[in-house]
Amino acid sequence: MALRRTRLSGTPPTTPPGHRWGPLAAFGAAGLLAVAAAVPASAVTVDDWDVTGIQFVNADCSRNEYVVNLTVAGTSDDGGGFDKMRVTLWDDGEIMDTRLLEIPVGQTVNRTAFLSFVGLYGTGAPGVGITLYEADAAGVAGATIDSKDPFIPEDQEGPCEFNVERIGGPDRIATAALLAQRFIVADTVVIATSTDYPDALTAAPLAEQEAGPLLLTRPTHLPSATRGEITRLQPANVIVVGGTASISNGVVDDIQDLVPGATVTRLAGADRYATAAAVAAEIDQDSTPEMFLATGEGFPDALVLSALASRENAPLVLAKAGHLPSATRAFLETASYDNLRVAGGTTVLSDAVVDEAAAIDGATATRYAGADRYETAAQVLAQFPAEGKVMVATGEEFADALTAVPVAGRTGAGIALSRTDSVPGSVMTEVERLTGGFGSPLVSIVGGEAALSSNVYDQLLALFPTTAPAEPAAPGSMTSNAPQED
Repeated sequence: MALRRTRLSGTPPTTPPGHRWGPLAAFGAAGLLAVAAAVPASAVTVDDWDVTGIQFVNADCSRNEYVVNLTVAGTSDDGGGFDKMRVTLWDDGEIMDTRLLEIPVGQTVNRTAFLSFVGLYGTGAPGVGITLYEADAAGVAGATIDSKDPFIPEDQEGPCEFNVERIGGPDRIATAALLAQRFIVADTVVIATSTDYPDALTAAPLAEQEAGPLLLTRPTHLPSATRGEITRLQPANVIVVGGTASISNGVVDDIQDLVPGATVTRLAGADRYATAAAVAAEIDQDSTPEMFLATGEGFPDALVLSALASRENAPLVLAKAGHLPSATRAFLETASYDNLRVAGGTTVLSDAVVDEAAAIDGATATRYAGADRYETAAQVLAQFPAEGKVMVATGEEFADALTAVPVAGRTGAGIALSRTDSVPGSVMTEVERLTGGFGSPLVSIVGGEAALSSNVYDQLLALFPTTAPAEPAAPGSMTSNAPQED
């Protein structure tokens, strides 16, 4: 059983307008913002923005999720040709989540930010506050561009757990569909085969970029769980990754029948290396151009690397142990990257292959390699900053870790790998680092008990104390969620 807290007041899901689900504690060190009184002339120009918000509530807690869609123009170069801004979620004067967005200077683009937190039902300022801030080159928030306060989310009954939750179905396809349910809206859905890893490995960063889930299908049959999520989301775009041997034309036709108004696009090459290059070409890099290189001959070392590539808005391409395939090389010759990141030892990707890939654009290469897949994964996970959230998936199979990537990208979570019955020590150290010191940390176990047993659940739950949360603000004590200027 998950750790349960005592509900403070109210009877969810019928939340009175003057109530909200209160934070467990402050957001942490990342919650420090400087709020100025005026917007400088160099601020990002916001043409339009809207918010969709839901709080999934049960007898114990509420999971708040907000999708912020913006049309914005970059005006000042904060580094690498990008203008920066922050989207921040407030509740009763505390930052509950924040996202940094980068906007190409001189362009008007659409951007999406996902903000979330888990809390207890309490009283205080109504709803939540969502504020847009100008940010400097370091990503530090400055002047307010615009805000919505209060914003009242829609109430729905739904899953909510403190500290440790499990998102798992009876198989990998059902688990992917459950992960997709964490998307309250999505304009784009990415689909890969459930039978082999390379397409999903490279598709995961694309799904995260497109702010949509990564769903799985059988090569010649669209499973009911996947059908259900496509039908629910009704995306405007569906990207199918892989050739007809991976996903048949019949499956593509079935997808089109489910969303007749959607644009269905197939990204595929002659082999897994060419398919990876085709997907990589769709990734929009940010102000710190990087490239990620993984083996196309085995998944264990590459799983967490895919999550890191997603976080860094960077393409991920594939190579053979002792050879850089022509499709990979051709893509690298057209790309720009200062850093090349690689997972696995020299038997997985030789020094000659890594050196060749780095030399194409004069990049510096960094290799993450441990004694086994878990130590390698821990080294990659160490590159994630602590934001209070982490997702844990099996390291014995590929699917759960990869379909978790778009969800992790939305929440700022890292992805950790575990054995079926125990979390390796090096991985546990990183999980503790990522969640320690936060008032409302959350570990999401991805997969059913056949993938990660109850022993893993208990091991992770033991990280968290059972002390009661702080009392919420008194009724009527606040009228605004964001701190007020003097």
